[in-house]
Amino acid sequence: MKQNMLFLMGVLALLLTTPNANADDKEKYKLFAEETRKEVWALKLPEFTNTAVPDKYKDESAVILAAHSRLEITKKTRFNVGAFLGGFHYIDREVNCRDLYRMLVQINDKAALKEYSEFDYKAEIRKKDWRYDENYQQVLGVRIIKPDGTVNEVSTDEYMTATEGKKDQEQLQKLAVPGLEIGDKIDIFFFNYTSLENHNLDPFVFRFRQSHPMLSYTVHCEIDDKLTTQYRTLNGAPDFKQSKDENGNILLDVAVKDIEQTEPDLWYNPMQQTPMTLMYITNSKMKKYTYIPKSTTEKGLQPNPDAAAIQEDDWEFIKQAQKYSGYGGLSSPKKGIRLLRNVKQIKKKDWTDEKKADFIYNYYRFALLSDIKSDCNNELFIIYFQGLLDWVDVPNLFGMVTNEDKEPLDKLTNYRNTTWLLALPESQKYYLPPTAYLIPHEIPARYQGRQAILEPDKKKAKKLKTKAEREHFNLPAGTADDNQNITTIQADIDNTLLTVSRNEYRTGTQKEYMQSALVKLEDVDAAYRRLLSIDKEFAEEVGKKYADDLREAFRKGREQEKEDYKWEIDFYHGENAKELLGYQMQCLGNRPDSAAFIYNVRYTMDGYIRKAGPNYVLSAGRLIGEQTQIEGKERKRSTDIYMSAPRTFQWNITVNLPEGYKAAPEGVEKLNVKVENECGAFIAKAVTENGKLVLNILKRYNHKTEPAANWEKLLQIQDASKAYEALSVVLKK
Repeated sequence: MKQNMLFLMGVLALLLTTPNANADDKEKYKLFAEETRKEVWALKLPEFTNTAVPDKYKDESAVILAAHSRLEITKKTRFNVGAFLGGFHYIDREVNCRDLYRMLVQINDKAALKEYSEFDYKAEIRKKDWRYDENYQQVLGVRIIKPDGTVNEVSTDEYMTATEGKKDQEQLQKLAVPGLEIGDKIDIFFFNYTSLENHNLDPFVFRFRQSHPMLSYTVHCEIDDKLTTQYRTLNGAPDFKQSKDENGNILLDVAVKDIEQTEPDLWYNPMQQTPMTLMYITNSKMKKYTYIPKSTTEKGLQPNPDAAAIQEDDWEFIKQAQKYSGYGGLSSPKKGIRLLRNVKQIKKKDWTDEKKADFIYNYYRFALLSDIKSDCNNELFIIYFQGLLDWVDVPNLFGMVTNEDKEPLDKLTNYRNTTWLLALPESQKYYLPPTAYLIPHEIPARYQGRQAILEPDKKKAKKLKTKAEREHFNLPAGTADDNQNITTIQADIDNTLLTVSRNEYRTGTQKEYMQSALVKLEDVDAAYRRLLSIDKEFAEEVGKKYADDLREAFRKGREQEKEDYKWEIDFYHGENAKELLGYQMQCLGNRPDSAAFIYNVRYTMDGYIRKAGPNYVLSAGRLIGEQTQIEGKERKRSTDIYMSAPRTFQWNITVNLPEGYKAAPEGVEKLNVKVENECGAFIAKAVTENGKLVLNILKRYNHKTEPAANWEKLLQIQDASKAYEALSVVLKK
């Protein structure tokens, strides 16, 4: 390896051999961390000597003056005597990785000061099992550069142990940076050492855009050429300059200057928008221990490999996985047999394939939910679900897709980044692994509109007398009408206290978040029993052995429920209720004939109604809940907008006025607002009738994505909804 990386080997040697052979792990780590910091600070990185901030960035909260990523990966083999004597494969494959990220940041305001004043990190992780060994250590280094040039390195005494894992196998540390002030520069690095035995490394990501402007970002990699290095540049990321050192190791370098564009906080998806490079490094000699995809068997460098080859890796992995489904993750053969027996009963029912598939999906999921010792991942769920469909003769096709937090299929970098799915070819319904408590064939938001591939439909090809080929397509995507959040409020005034009875009706993608946050296991159990017409005794269905454990899980869920609804009120209003009076989930939303997730919550709020002489002032606009405020640099945008989904918010609000009071007409008039354009709308209508103030309000986002050119139109909608929050109406006697 090059001279500028030799320090890492020295640090590793220090880690493995300390002056005192009996020093405990904490002392060994402390010495390792101290020496690592010395070596990193001694690195000669010219970009880190440039401390001048260009005038165009003088109003930025923070500026990254320089950033540097450095990666060194080596491999070796080791003879395992114990495995040899036991008749097992006796060659252990080890990969060692040294990974450094360093940045120099100018602190310009309180927000940046808060952001860079405290760090949490994993100092050590150790995992050991039969033929598997992982040793991970991370070192954090921080020094402060004062405006006069004085450099203050944070003492090792400031690094505090936060928690220790089971048997000291995981140690977390934290650092509150002492003496950091506005106007300072902070020089930070994270150094990671990872040693893996008979296992491959997690991927590396190099991001060429951050939340603050960067004057310089450099990357340097040195990788053993006996490993397979595959990388993919995404979203316009610059490519590496490729070379080799005198030992034949792969060298990769890239340098970018003055990265002005930053990642917005709102409506932005880094994986789809940030220029980045994904890198996967594989030791293809580990096939005795893990699946080694065909695309990685050729050693050396593979820049931007053919995505079709990576897809083939996944198709082959699917074939292998289909051989080992067992009982679908259920904890015992008895439970698996019970599931098969119940599924078999629907084979002769006069149901559509879609109804059969929905039933089987729900029954399988219910079996997993009621088995607290089940162990089923997304891949196994789809594999076993297909086996159940095949068993009752429901035609289906296997497929793959990636979610929006992964690269699209036509840029696939690693086979493990896909999600498997099943399709019913006749009804074009698609089944993905469970998300929250959706209807089985509802497509979760993160998959809607994404590239997908289905295996060849041989039956259809035979009928049409054509060649059976894989189908490339995009999964269906919902509209703003499909994804609704309808809020109905009845509000009563009692002096200066407002009692709110609120009903939430959520459909489509609007269900996912709140289902996960509010629904309790006992509610899920009851809903699935009704859906599946299960009338057996509880203990008989789940097994007497597990009934008590499951009841205990129900009890703990109920204990937490009140706090969850308090959180929901704070989520809606941006503040806590004075008192929570009641709550109830009405509908889980997991069946086609009752697809909405519905719940009620009742509570009192302070500060929404106040006395003004003989009159009241009602903060009517605040009843729509806290709206996102876009301010500061976020109001200017040059990157496209990426939302979760198109969606509609609707409020039907009735405020019962105190007897003898009327809403001032001029105040009611101001509550009528209309902003509408191609991106969506905010429309509010207000009337008074029969002693009530009635508000009907609509907020709609028409599209999941918008070009940056439409930002001003979105601002019009967002500003209108935020301004509505501030509207009040006087109630006169």
